[in-house]
Amino acid sequence: MAALIHPMLALLALLAALLVQPARAEAPPLVLDGNNSPALLEHSLEVLRDRTGQLSIEQIEQQPAAGFTPVVPGKSYTIDNGALWLRFDAKIKSAAPHWRLTIPMPTLDDATLYYRDQDGQWVSQQAGDTRAISSRAQAGRYPVFDLSPETGKTVRYYLQIRHVRVPYSMLPRIVSDAQFVESRQNEHMLLGIYFGLAALAVLLSLGNALAYRDAAFGIFALYVAMFAGAQATYTGLAGLYVWPEWPQLNNAFGLLLLLLASATGLWFARTVIVPRRYSRALDVLMLTLMLLLPLAGLLDLLFSTPLSFLLLHLLISMGMAALVLGVGLALFEGDRDTRWVALGFSPLLLATLLPLLRNLGVASSGFWTEYGRIIASAIEVPILFYGLHRRVSQSRNISSRTTALRHADPLTGLHTSSVLLRKMRQSLATAERYQLPFALLMVNLANLGSLQKQHGRETADRAMVMAAARIRGVAQASDTVARVGDTQFALMMEGPVSVEAANDVATKLLASGLRSSNQLPGAEPLVFHIAVGHIGKGADVAVTQAEARLARMLQAVRTMDDGSRKAIRQVKF
Repeated sequence: MAALIHPMLALLALLAALLVQPARAEAPPLVLDGNNSPALLEHSLEVLRDRTGQLSIEQIEQQPAAGFTPVVPGKSYTIDNGALWLRFDAKIKSAAPHWRLTIPMPTLDDATLYYRDQDGQWVSQQAGDTRAISSRAQAGRYPVFDLSPETGKTVRYYLQIRHVRVPYSMLPRIVSDAQFVESRQNEHMLLGIYFGLAALAVLLSLGNALAYRDAAFGIFALYVAMFAGAQATYTGLAGLYVWPEWPQLNNAFGLLLLLLASATGLWFARTVIVPRRYSRALDVLMLTLMLLLPLAGLLDLLFSTPLSFLLLHLLISMGMAALVLGVGLALFEGDRDTRWVALGFSPLLLATLLPLLRNLGVASSGFWTEYGRIIASAIEVPILFYGLHRRVSQSRNISSRTTALRHADPLTGLHTSSVLLRKMRQSLATAERYQLPFALLMVNLANLGSLQKQHGRETADRAMVMAAARIRGVAQASDTVARVGDTQFALMMEGPVSVEAANDVATKLLASGLRSSNQLPGAEPLVFHIAVGHIGKGADVAVTQAEARLARMLQAVRTMDDGSRKAIRQVKF
């Protein structure tokens, strides 16, 4: 019997040891000296969630040790209308350096740091974007608190966090004065670069919108301005410098400007991509979202509910999806301009996912959730601006080429007969008023038909281009060279020009055509027939006779192919 009792007692003792858990040891205190900056606070932090938000600091102090649990880095805590309490112990070894506790989260609603001074009295410091700058412990973009000045003694700190709607996951940091100043300088330099770039982009875009009369530049300027305004609010700069005593504007303006920026971004993409070319339904969707985004923001400000907050995220997500779909469809259809839109929006779309996931409690707060959109926008703005500039340049080049084609022969590049007629009218008017003689040489490429018959159309086109080049070669800079028929060219020599000078040019042109060239099969020459017309001093001229005179010269050069060996003829002009 005794042999059975001893094993049973041992088993009972083991079960008791398993059931009775030892008391959890409190987190170790943080020791602060001049050698461990930055201090790693996360191992000393404990957390307690006050779901009612009504517990006082005295009640929190009296909470049993089991009420606080170790903080899990990266974990998101849903606070809503309650409060989150963080507790840690810290011991400052010496008076230098001075230590601060910071929460680098400009959008944090409210934070209060408590500790007892040497006399056992509570010391409290408050901050948060729901408080005016004058009522914060220290003026700044985000909450900053001083630690206790006591040295050589462990002090317990309680940090109360209030933050509605968005889950909280940002861990506070303890930094020395030197590190705090350096961090603030780096942050302001980053923000200064971004807002300077945004201001420059807005000014340049407005200038281009006026210069090119292009609405896309104007919409882009509005988009950049709206997005920069939203970032000024979310980074705390607007609350610090623009409305320091009106903290209620922080959330209102931040939300509205962000939604307006999203709507304007869709407007810009819709203007550049023109989705109705590919899908009427996609175009209607983008237009609808452009209208719904700011409207939903206004409704959320008036009737703030969890459902309205979820609706905002749904609309923003739909806007991002519509933008991606529109860009992808345009790329698939071969729209070259869309490549720059896709490249520009890509980093911002990726950076926007982080705050959305943070707001839904999936991702934790950190540098990229706070500053990712600013960095992405700094990359996006110059890319989109360059893409817009390329788009305008290509459009203007196409327009210029189209305009040039109306006044130039597409094969030879010479002026058309309409340009020649305009020049003739000017010369006739000048000859009538100032008695300045001028000449018109009408040139026919007589052997073009035989070249085409023997060697094909490509050789004939090459012969026409060569003929145009030979005529240009004998012309002066002030002369006008034009193609006026299938095989006919015109060279108008501005006055004063004598008959002898006109004949000399015709002779040179005839000789240049007979010069052999390896560009034609068998080194075939260019056989020119040239009709020379001259308007001398005292001639009966009238501007209205330009068309008739040109037709007369054309008829004259066409009738020269009559078997006569005379290649240059004087024609009554």
